[in-house]
Amino acid sequence: MTFRIVVRATPRQEDQEKFEEAYRQVTETVRGTPGHLHDELLRDTEDGRTYILLAEWESEQAFRAWEDDPGHLRMAAPMLPYWGDDGVERRIFEVRARLDSV
Repeated sequence: MTFRIVVRATPRQEDQEKFEEAYRQVTETVRGTPGHLHDELLRDTEDGRTYILLAEWESEQAFRAWEDDPGHLRMAAPMLPYWGDDGVERRIFEVRARLDSV
């Protein structure tokens, strides 16, 4: 089974476009990282400020190896100024079941 990393962030409204652009920059640097499968950026349709970064990894070990690598902060640097006043919440979930309708 794969693992999903869920990160919640609430950038300031005036920083939303910069936050989204920084996300695109970061995902380009993460592309090809061993064990990384894909990323998605979601924005809450009700409050419009809350974002969820959803990353899928082959294993928790692969994610933690990337997270513990000193290059991780260098890769994530473009997003750091835009996390928002509420900080960041990160959770790791193991995918236990999956349904594909297509």
